[in-house]
Amino acid sequence: MKKIAIHTLGCRANQLESSIISDKFVEYGWQVVNFSEKADIYVINTCTVTANSDNSSRYYVRKAKAANPAAKIVVAGCYPQVSAKETAEINGVDLVLGNAEKLELADLIVKQDILSQNNGKIYVSDVMKEEKFRDKTVLSASGRVRATIKIQDGCNYRCSYCIIPYARGKSRSNELSGIINHIKGIAENGFSEVVLSGIHLGQWGLDLKPQNRLLNLLKEIETIPELKRYRLSSMDPGEFNDDLINFLANSKKLCRHLHISLQSGNNEILKAMKRRYTVQDYSKLINMLVEKIPFINIGSDIIVGFPGESEEQFRDTYKNLKILPIGYIHVFTYSKRKGTPAAQMPKQVDTGVKKQRNKILSGLAMSKNFEFRQKMANKEFFIIAENFRDKKTGLLKGMTDNFISVITEGPDELKNQMVRVKISKVDHKNTYGTLL
Repeated sequence: MKKIAIHTLGCRANQLESSIISDKFVEYGWQVVNFSEKADIYVINTCTVTANSDNSSRYYVRKAKAANPAAKIVVAGCYPQVSAKETAEINGVDLVLGNAEKLELADLIVKQDILSQNNGKIYVSDVMKEEKFRDKTVLSASGRVRATIKIQDGCNYRCSYCIIPYARGKSRSNELSGIINHIKGIAENGFSEVVLSGIHLGQWGLDLKPQNRLLNLLKEIETIPELKRYRLSSMDPGEFNDDLINFLANSKKLCRHLHISLQSGNNEILKAMKRRYTVQDYSKLINMLVEKIPFINIGSDIIVGFPGESEEQFRDTYKNLKILPIGYIHVFTYSKRKGTPAAQMPKQVDTGVKKQRNKILSGLAMSKNFEFRQKMANKEFFIIAENFRDKKTGLLKGMTDNFISVITEGPDELKNQMVRVKISKVDHKNTYGTLL
């Protein structure tokens, strides 16, 4: 039996697409093995959001070559999409695929035997010409209790620091009927929760004919009887209106968890980033959501060290984040991306300064998360117990609808079941629950 190993870098969409690739190989009778094991083909499904992402891609090529020097190595996804020639020149790489082509990898190798041909190793089409959403949805998720489906791809915005639109193309949406059918299939296959994923989720439906909107999709999902609950991945602040907020507040199945990127807590930096809101707009939205939806957990992304960011502007970000009622923060250090306006901006911030600012905000992120979880003490929640136990404690592990990972005593019979717990203890690392 031939073996394939896949390593995935980057976002939830990449994780899902790797599942699609591996499932197709399994259909053809291949075995999927760990990336550190010996395989016939190694696939690195890449990210290119930072320079470190590109470095990681090159590292995993070397790792694959060390695991089996005779293996074929495929580099696919966002890195080759924006830097195809550079990727192909990496020592050991046999095949380079863009984002459109990577979902066809199994067919290309098994049916077309592309690795045996001598007609070049770069297969990267112009993703900006992609007009339709490629509806390839996986109905498995590695034994977990939740499944992720991608309902949208690409982005129409051009934030000055971001390379993703050039790697993913313009916004493209899956049809409503296709999404509903996928979710029904997922629920019938035993998954208790579905995560709606996309590169720019809030743009779902705007490219369809007739045009549609995310709220209409959510209303349809709400009526699926087999589905216990669902959650959204990252959203843009400008995509919330009163109708959507009221729906979120009254939904019986949509999780009380939102990830809404801020990127900077200073208006001048937001303008330089070409973001489409102010700090005041963002704060008003977050406070409104917290007021209308009890116990909601809101997370955010922040970039430190954007070109021209002064110490005073960084302090603005820290101050504004500190007072926001959010539960967690993902902190990113700005990284130059060739082809983006920000890479050419003056006053690039010193690497040491960026590292220090990242450290400061990461400390704030930890304290904000601890503070939020402490507020949930003695509150009752439903968790969906995972199909695996916590590695360190051996306890059952499950996620609340508001994105708190809870560990609790309980028998294996509760795995993949929705159970009610009371938050009994919170420390800096864990949240403990007692079964009710």
